[in-house]
Amino acid sequence: MIHRIYILLLVVTGVLAVASILVRNYDYYLMPSMERPFHPRYESLKPSGFESHGLGVAGTAMIVVGVVMYSTRKRVKFFSGVGKIKNVLEFHIFLCLLGPLLVMFHTTFKFGGIVAVSFWSMMAVAASGIIGRYLYVQIPKGIHGNELTVKELEEESGALLLRLEKEYNLTPQMVQSINALALLKRPTEKLSLAEMVLFLIVSDVTRRRQLKKIRKYLKRQSIDPQYIKKIASLASQNIILRRRITFLEKVQYLFHYWHVIHLPFSIIMFLILIIHVGVAIAFGYTWIL
Repeated sequence: MIHRIYILLLVVTGVLAVASILVRNYDYYLMPSMERPFHPRYESLKPSGFESHGLGVAGTAMIVVGVVMYSTRKRVKFFSGVGKIKNVLEFHIFLCLLGPLLVMFHTTFKFGGIVAVSFWSMMAVAASGIIGRYLYVQIPKGIHGNELTVKELEEESGALLLRLEKEYNLTPQMVQSINALALLKRPTEKLSLAEMVLFLIVSDVTRRRQLKKIRKYLKRQSIDPQYIKKIASLASQNIILRRRITFLEKVQYLFHYWHVIHLPFSIIMFLILIIHVGVAIAFGYTWIL
């Protein structure tokens, strides 16, 4: 419950921040470039103006803090006990999604020159970060954040099915029918990486429909209505477990190569960002300092 409130707080903060900027300045952003100098707030909203420059500084600071914070927590042993890595990653994602949006407002949607390379690298980093987060979630982890093996996942799935049979008095045939919904109809080795990712996404979208099938099946078997919701919840956990068991090796493989894409864009972004900030300071664009 606390974790959901934490995520909701991050989402609401991000949405309100972006919405407030858009509501305040949308008329300026919609104006043709040639007409913008005649806008009453042009001096503040142009890229070097007080407000837009401030958004650029805030967005850049968010990106730097997000990257440094997560990298430090992940790689420096001294900080390994500071907070759950999952929560730190989620805050890293929040900062590194909101930060680029603020930088986009700083540019007033005008991209050109070497800065454009940094901006689109930043967008690529943000987009690949969303994909990376999705793949990261697919790799099961224990309570301390360590990755689980196929054997451990099989044991967990077996325990769930045994609980359905013993605790809720389901027959082995009923348990087998519920487990069948979690099994892939097509051999895993025949799936390409693209087909695997597509299956994972479709599976997430259609899981609610699968649970409806389970509830209907349980009702036909005259199961006590007060148990149906609990059984469906366990069945949903089993569907996720079976999916992770099936694709564990491929997801780990894909996640490894995701780093190969994510890291170079991050390096390019920071190198050009340093050049951009250096040039801006050299020409006297130092905001409030």
